[in-house]
Amino acid sequence: MEQEEEAAAAQAEGDLLRDFERILHDDPLIDEVGFLHPTQFHSLLVDSTNKSTSQYFWCADHKLAISSNILPDLYRAARRAHSNATLNPSSSPSASAAALIMTHSKALLILCPDLLTAWNSRKMVLSTNFNISHLKDELRLCALILSYSPKNESTWSHRRWVIKKLAQQLQHIPELIDKESLLVEDIAEKSKMNYRAWRHRCWLIPYMKTEQARL
Repeated sequence: MEQEEEAAAAQAEGDLLRDFERILHDDPLIDEVGFLHPTQFHSLLVDSTNKSTSQYFWCADHKLAISSNILPDLYRAARRAHSNATLNPSSSPSASAAALIMTHSKALLILCPDLLTAWNSRKMVLSTNFNISHLKDELRLCALILSYSPKNESTWSHRRWVIKKLAQQLQHIPELIDKESLLVEDIAEKSKMNYRAWRHRCWLIPYMKTEQARL
């Protein structure tokens, strides 16, 4: 009986994760995430005309809201899925294995961006299957996480790793650095004591042209 209950709970958690990952896949341009108390989330559903809402997720105009009461279950499912995807680590995972790692690690990191194991699994895939478009997607993921966790050192560190990779390939790096400076400015304006954001800008200086560094 106990095993049946555990299996049912794991199934329910897996269903939540599949819904979450489907939303992330269907809207890769999500730029804000909010974790709402169930009463707030219910009010959002009542006021919403968005047909893509569900009992625990709301997504519209690239904004995602998640009811906080499912976060423990969702986290367990994401952690378990990511662990299974990386169970047999390989320096050159197959395309299907790499896709699973990227899908599950994205969901996991949105829920808990401090997990270095998840960031490292993404580095492994991105290093093996180098693609500028995928690296730019990685910057978008980092920006999404920094929008609600602006002092997360793991995310800033991963972002620097991505920029280093892009700098080795892009001819128009000043354009990327301009966008990066604007991101830092926007985050720092919201919290002027965010030394991680300012440290990131200092790190960018060697990539800047003289006029960019003076701004």
